[in-house]
Amino acid sequence: MARDIVIWPHKVLTSSTKPVTDFGPPLEKLLEQMAESMKEAEGIGIAANQVGEPLRVALVGREDGTFFEIVNPQILEKKEPVTMEEGCLSVPSEWEKCPRFQKVKVRYQDKSAEWHELEAEGRLAHVLQHEIDHLDGHVFVDHLSSLKRTLILDRMKKLQKVKARQKGSSG
Repeated sequence: MARDIVIWPHKVLTSSTKPVTDFGPPLEKLLEQMAESMKEAEGIGIAANQVGEPLRVALVGREDGTFFEIVNPQILEKKEPVTMEEGCLSVPSEWEKCPRFQKVKVRYQDKSAEWHELEAEGRLAHVLQHEIDHLDGHVFVDHLSSLKRTLILDRMKKLQKVKARQKGSSG
């Protein structure tokens, strides 16, 4: 069952997540819920804190449309600064140019606790950076000018109020 996606600046999105230590059924269930939420929102990646779970786990979309989980990830290397158009499920309908890196090297665990290292470039590198930022308590708007960030913040606060009213009237 899909979970609601948390809208920025919710506290769960602005705090670092906790390392995953339990690689059992609860993690499997969380990954399934994250996948459903991401599919419903037509996303290409999602972090656990975007569905309200402050755990260091995310789903990352590949170019071919498949996804894989990254648990307790760390970026080991960043190369070739680049600016990329970026959006976020937690900052809906907002797109801005954001500084990233063309190539990254990431170390992470899978849902079975096995460690992997991955060198990625292009879109995959972009998605990895975006999702790991979430796990570190950052959203892409943190990389923008204070003026752009303030304008987006105002729109997201209005959206949060609308969603809260809708939830109140439907419950």
